[in-house]
Amino acid sequence: MPIVVTAGPSGAKSEPVPAGTHHAVCYGIVDLGTQVSEKFGPKRKLALLWEVPEERITVQGKDLPRGISKRYTATLNEEGTLRKDLEGWRGRPFTTAELAGFEMSAIVGKNCLVNIVHKDSPRGTHAEVAGVVALPKGMPQKKAENNLVNFSVLDAITEAKKLGHRDVQWPEGIPQWLCDVCAKAVEYVEFTTGASVPPAQLEPQYKAPEIGEDVPF
Repeated sequence: MPIVVTAGPSGAKSEPVPAGTHHAVCYGIVDLGTQVSEKFGPKRKLALLWEVPEERITVQGKDLPRGISKRYTATLNEEGTLRKDLEGWRGRPFTTAELAGFEMSAIVGKNCLVNIVHKDSPRGTHAEVAGVVALPKGMPQKKAENNLVNFSVLDAITEAKKLGHRDVQWPEGIPQWLCDVCAKAVEYVEFTTGASVPPAQLEPQYKAPEIGEDVPF
């Protein structure tokens, strides 16, 4: 079933991808299932994965592009960050027909420019994708160096049930931290434990501001 709508190596912490505008290649999309936020309650989430070819890192002796990711609420509502980033990337708004069901796998392998900013937190400085736009006309395209990823934990659960397995098959190429996020999905918890997530755990702990169906994440 199609999805409609970065992680460094383990061990020593690496420096964040430098702030600024970078040529990037989207090498993956991961449907994270329904994630529960203490503030906003349950929302279906997805993550986009980019590699930044001009920024390099050595992993187990291999020279690889740096990676960065961004999590979104899986909606194309007008207020949603996903829609804003995709329309900036495409350079035009979605048509009514596209808003009825856009196949997200279409962006895997595609090039863009990402605007990266640095944010400080108690855990240190980290990089965030603040915006996405199309490559300037005439700018050469680059091919992804990582294996392309198109994974849905919901589809993986469906397949595991068909095969009678007690866990999903995690594909290669997905960072471990994203597998850990998928393992927190309501659907995954219910599948692996056989118990429903208590409704109280799905309720937000405070009333979110009225800004539409999609909320900050």
